[in-house]
Amino acid sequence: MSPIRSIRVSHIVLTTEELAKVLLDHFKDDEYKDKEMLFKMFAKMAKKYSACGTRNKGGDLGFIEFNTSAPELEKAAMETPVGEVRGPIKSKFGYHIFVVTEEEAMGDLGVDGLSLPAGAGPGTL
Repeated sequence: MSPIRSIRVSHIVLTTEELAKVLLDHFKDDEYKDKEMLFKMFAKMAKKYSACGTRNKGGDLGFIEFNTSAPELEKAAMETPVGEVRGPIKSKFGYHIFVVTEEEAMGDLGVDGLSLPAGAGPGTL
């Protein structure tokens, strides 16, 4: 099972696996060792080549939730470190290459009630 992480993902959706591999190989060049440069170029390539509507935002999917419409991409992204371009991942939308651009620390917000004091709560008899 994949780890549960709060991650922001950008992707490029391509129609063929061959095209996805060509683009993926491009991101393996040494000029992309710098994450900032990598993220900028990834966004530029997404705008130019992606078959997804997110291309207008540089391929940014935002922070992904569980049960996304592309579970294959979600699973692969959860196992990928920040700043590493991976793929191609096949889904019903095409072939994705993607990069995790950000990760938020996940903490217990107490929403499940564990932070409440033990005993009867307000409004009980």
